[in-house]
Amino acid sequence: QIAQMKQSIIKNIALNRALAIKGKEKKLDQDKKYTESTDILQEQLLASLATLNEVNDKAKITDADAKNIYDANAANFTRQEDSVRLQLIVFNTSDSAKANQVLKEAIANPADFTSYARKYNANIQGVTENGETQEIPLTQLSSRFGPLNEAIKDVKAGQIVNKVVAVGNDLYVVKVLERNGKGLIPFEKVKETIKTQLRNQKRQVEQQKYLKSISDEFKLSNMDEALKNIK
Repeated sequence: QIAQMKQSIIKNIALNRALAIKGKEKKLDQDKKYTESTDILQEQLLASLATLNEVNDKAKITDADAKNIYDANAANFTRQEDSVRLQLIVFNTSDSAKANQVLKEAIANPADFTSYARKYNANIQGVTENGETQEIPLTQLSSRFGPLNEAIKDVKAGQIVNKVVAVGNDLYVVKVLERNGKGLIPFEKVKETIKTQLRNQKRQVEQQKYLKSISDEFKLSNMDEALKNIK
C-alpha cells in the first residue's frame, strides 16, 4: 500500500512537470495570473520560513528536560504486563507452499527478514509494509491471536519462529523483535518520544507568541474595524 502511494505521488509529480512544460511552451508563465500567483506563493513560503526559524530556535529540548518529565510521571512510563513486538510476513492460507519457502529463506538469511516482509506484505490489507507491530501485551496476543502467542513462547528476541503459524485465514512467518518485561520502562527507551512531545508542545506555544509579537509590531489588530466593512 505504501509502495503504491509512493508510485502514485511520483506519477503525479511527473504529470505536473509535463503539464508545466506545455504551459511554458505556450508562454503561460508570462501571464499575469501566473506571475502574481508566484509572488504570493513566494511570500507565503518566506513567511513560513521566518516562523520556523524563530520557533525552532526557541523550541529546543534537552535530555534533562525529558528526564524531569520522566521522573515526575513514572506511572505513565510503567508497563503493566509483559509485552512483545513482532515482525510478520503474512500470506493467505492458499499460499502455504510459498509461506514455507519464505520461512526457509528467512531462517537462512535472517538479516533479510525486512526485505522479505516488504516484498510479500505489499498487497496484504491491514498489514504494515515492513511487518513490524507495536508493543502487544501478552494477554492481548493470547486472546486475539492464540496460535501466535503459543508459537513465540520459547523464542528469544531476534529469533524467527521455526514454523509457519496459522491464525484464521492467514499464515504468518514470525520474527520476535523485542520482549519487554512489566515495570518501569528505561528512560533511554522513551527519551526521544518524550523530547518529541515536549518539542511539539513548545513549538505551538512559541509560534503563538511569535505571531502575536508580529501582529503587535505591525499593529495588525487595527485592521479588525476596517475588515468589518468587507463583504
